[in-house]
Amino acid sequence: MSQSKIIAGLEIGTSKTCMAVGEIKPDATTTILAIGEVPSAGVRKGEIADPSMARQCICDAWQLAQDMADVDILSVVLSVTGDHIKGENNQGSYRLPDDEDIIEEEHTRYALQKARHMEISSDRLVVSCEEGGYSVDGRRATYNPVGLAGRTLDINCHVVHGISTRLQNSLLCVRQVPLEVEDMVFAPIATAQMVFTRRQKDAGALLIDIGAGTTDYVCFKDGEIIASGCVPVGGNAINQDIMQLIGQRVSMKAAEKLKCTEGNAWGDVKDHSMAHYRSENGLHDVSVRRGALNEIIRNRLCEILLLVRESIPRELLRRNGIGVYLCGGTSLMRGLDGLAQYVFGTEVFQPPPLVPGQPHSYQSDPRYCTAIGLIRYAQMFDAEDDYRGGSGFFSRLFSFFGLGR
Repeated sequence: MSQSKIIAGLEIGTSKTCMAVGEIKPDATTTILAIGEVPSAGVRKGEIADPSMARQCICDAWQLAQDMADVDILSVVLSVTGDHIKGENNQGSYRLPDDEDIIEEEHTRYALQKARHMEISSDRLVVSCEEGGYSVDGRRATYNPVGLAGRTLDINCHVVHGISTRLQNSLLCVRQVPLEVEDMVFAPIATAQMVFTRRQKDAGALLIDIGAGTTDYVCFKDGEIIASGCVPVGGNAINQDIMQLIGQRVSMKAAEKLKCTEGNAWGDVKDHSMAHYRSENGLHDVSVRRGALNEIIRNRLCEILLLVRESIPRELLRRNGIGVYLCGGTSLMRGLDGLAQYVFGTEVFQPPPLVPGQPHSYQSDPRYCTAIGLIRYAQMFDAEDDYRGGSGFFSRLFSFFGLGR
């Protein structure tokens, strides 16, 4: 890359619509120029429910991002989520011709094509194929086996696919703004580019991104993705549980405030002291027993963590060295690290609490890891000269839907 490039990442979440703008410099360093953020409307559990409302939120975030960054944004890298999106592992194998025993570039392409080909139902579309490492003659070799001697070449791919029409809803909503969509990425895979280092991926790492409406996860082993998915439960479910617990007219804002400032996911459920929410006008003050608040928060978060645990290969969780990394707005919940450690039985990394009054850094705020991760994901493909290519995901997507570029 001979000159700087501007890349924008768009996250259409349940609670917020967020556009991050980054400048990729010739030395491959990234500077975040702006984050345009507005509360979401018309989005339910990470998917478009009301296109007109969601489109207006995208427009507002877009204008904010452009004004703050002082650049024109014409295209974005879009994150998608939803419980219809699935990640599956597939292997491609290629045997070299009898008169050849040195692996060439074309041999890796043949193996990769086979790994990317997975039989899925006609109503589903492959979003991405995340490549793993190659093995030669049954022995793990390298991410670049070209030049090695061998007869059989294997590669693992993690294939992410979702229901075509539900993916199309997000795509059309953005294109009608109008913005071009340069790439579409399953949210936790983008987030991982922000959270993990290569060493962490090699050691074994599980990312759990708990948002307002969904919980996304992606799991790495030996540098490869081996599991990913979405649980359709998030922080808003805790707020609804709190509202039901109080049993009186209480706003979602009050429940959110009680959860964040008074609750503790690993706190004493027998605590009889009272937690209070003071409304600005004094008309809807709320009080609740702190132990009951802790219990309701713990139960819901435990449900979410158990659903994720059931989706991860058991042998990985038993392996020494795996780390569980929490992300998303709900990851800031007090006591969540203790609860997660109890559920997974391994080391847990929780983001440090945000301190009011201190300078804010988007890079260290777990609520913006997906939006910024989209920029790093695009940068990764840029480095491989694949980003914005015409033969990959989007040629299939536009052909599938019959859409013009």
